[in-house]
Amino acid sequence: MILVTGATGLVGSHLLYELCSRGMRVRATRRLGSNLKFVSWVFSQYSDEPENLLNQIEWVDAEVLDYPSLGEVIKGIDIVFHTAATVSFSPSQKRIILQTNVLGTANVVDACLQNRVKTLCHVSSIAALGEKNENGFVDETCKWQKSKGQSVYARSKFMGENEVWRGFENGLRVIIVNPSVILGPGRWNSGSGQLFSAVAKGLPFYTKGITGYVDVRDVAKAMVFLTFDAQVNGERFILNSENLSFYKLFSAIATAVGKRKPFIRIPEVLINILFPLIFIATLGRISKNNLKSAFTKTYYSSDKIKALGFSFTPITQTIELMAKAFRD
Repeated sequence: MILVTGATGLVGSHLLYELCSRGMRVRATRRLGSNLKFVSWVFSQYSDEPENLLNQIEWVDAEVLDYPSLGEVIKGIDIVFHTAATVSFSPSQKRIILQTNVLGTANVVDACLQNRVKTLCHVSSIAALGEKNENGFVDETCKWQKSKGQSVYARSKFMGENEVWRGFENGLRVIIVNPSVILGPGRWNSGSGQLFSAVAKGLPFYTKGITGYVDVRDVAKAMVFLTFDAQVNGERFILNSENLSFYKLFSAIATAVGKRKPFIRIPEVLINILFPLIFIATLGRISKNNLKSAFTKTYYSSDKIKALGFSFTPITQTIELMAKAFRD
């Protein structure tokens, strides 16, 4: 039996679809009273008979911060896919970020060990990785090191990984995936969906930064591939399709939705001048380090998982899918 935590999120819902499309029966956690409409919508994007697939899911109410409820739903489970997390770079959300991403992950690991779960596949982030190597790329060998300016989210994902490695040391089969910026349809008011919405509505600004992007469908497929097909253990894998500049990404989105490409480049020197106004306008949800990241050029390598035979969807195809869903 398979369990998916955080199953109503962007990654969780796509992972459910990937598992169900393979004919697997799944137990999935949701917060008490949470809406399942988004999951149904995701299934309808890829299947002509979504209800048949949705019927393979056993929904249970459980919170990763509520260990007793978590322990109950993990009973009888062989494989756990842990996608539940708080994704935020807001300093004001420090407490919930650390609780969910560190304590919540520790609870999942403890419940797995207590119930003799065989495999835990954990969704981490490129934020938990270190600086680029001598070749100019960030890969799985780049170890995280504490330094001034790292976000609470980055620290929480690194600490969460440490909890997973603790499970590995105690005999649990462990797989960690480190996705870059995840792109996928829906959730237009949060994460990368919020960024897509802003560009689709005519965002004129861009910065010179570069980072990695990956299709949410590839994240789900990679997790299933590594767990069932590759049979790896005690390893982490970067999931990254392409490294793109913000200008190229924004331009591709604008073209896909019929809007003008961004045409005003924001120089980095304006950060110190504009930050007080941005801080007030966003009620403290954006830090100066968040803004600086928009000017950073970071390249990620996913050669490790590619060497196992896994391939990624071109980001242009991902944007086309998102644009269609956005227009609909």
